Amino acid sequence: MTTMLHRERVLSALNHQEPDRIPTALGGGPYGLVDDLYLRMVKHLDLGQPVKPFRSGHSISYMDDRLLDILGTDLRYCWPGLLPNSPVILGADADTFYDSYGQVWKRALPYYYAGEGILKHAETVADIERLVRWPDLSDPRWTAGLAERAQNLREATDYFVVMRMVASHGPFQTACDLRGTENFLMDMALRPEFAQALLEKVTSAIDGLLRLAMQSSGKWFDMVELPGDDYAGNTSTIISPGMFHQFIRPCLARLINTIKEHNPATKIMLHSDGAIAKLLPDILTLGVDVLHPLEPLAATDIPAVKANFGDKVTFLGGIDISHAMPGSRAEVIAEVKLRLAQLAPDGGYILAPSNHLQADVPPENVVTLFETAREFGIRS
Repeated sequence: MTTMLHRERVLSALNHQEPDRIPTALGGGPYGLVDDLYLRMVKHLDLGQPVKPFRSGHSISYMDDRLLDILGTDLRYCWPGLLPNSPVILGADADTFYDSYGQVWKRALPYYYAGEGILKHAETVADIERLVRWPDLSDPRWTAGLAERAQNLREATDYFVVMRMVASHGPFQTACDLRGTENFLMDMALRPEFAQALLEKVTSAIDGLLRLAMQSSGKWFDMVELPGDDYAGNTSTIISPGMFHQFIRPCLARLINTIKEHNPATKIMLHSDGAIAKLLPDILTLGVDVLHPLEPLAATDIPAVKANFGDKVTFLGGIDISHAMPGSRAEVIAEVKLRLAQLAPDGGYILAPSNHLQADVPPENVVTLFETAREFGIRS
């Protein structure tokens, strides 16, 4: 069997064909390594010094091509020089920060979480403009170093080039950060004009950042990640399909249109955690090509999702990070074999963690994950 180039392998899977072996990925917006694990991987693999962090205000701060080379993954990443949701402005104490919107964040190692929403007590649409600091698109930091890396990856390597999220949170989650989740859910039900106005402002901010990235480097991107937007918990969605269609779908459509305006061939990835199966029919009509993470939850029938939607979208992820990855070597191997059996037939699958690999994962298990994918992901 002829060995495919990395980009060729991924494109084959995206075209719902079975490549020479299953494509693998690590390092995207929602499927990287927390810093603690990355630093242990550097020691475990004897890589020498860690690379310089590519961002601050996060617990996933390193993008190391040396590590990806050893693991044999097929995707490589570009990233913005600044993220609007990043808690990088020091507040009143060492555990309090503010992001570019002016939203307060609290540090609870290893993560940060949004504090009280700056729009919690907003009463009018005018308050949205008055209280939130919207991104200054003239700031050169948004795209610092982006074009150089994108062009080099596209022209000097055969990797599949991915633009990471221009914002950590999408329209829905950012609105929840700024307003408070309970308040925003009530807004959607009882104050739809306010909810629509807030989503419009947030989407305009994200759209502006996407335009900067696409104008700078879009011709070199094979895929662009939409900012992560979680519409579900572990048992069901937290908004109805009707609410999604009315409020969220138009926001995603606008972002996708911006990407396609600049490069119609670019693939689109959406990350949305939880049991979102009931939203998939609407999501997939938007032109989403790749869906992450297809979490292995009790509420999600993965074989049924593959059967119903596997010819319409490529699944990225699937690997259980909560039980299998922190477990034994045998559990990691069994997990890889299970997801290959469920998701690899007829293409449409890129194997990756279902979220960031956490500090409870042994470095040996990360190596085992990708070794097992190479060994058992070969087309029969």
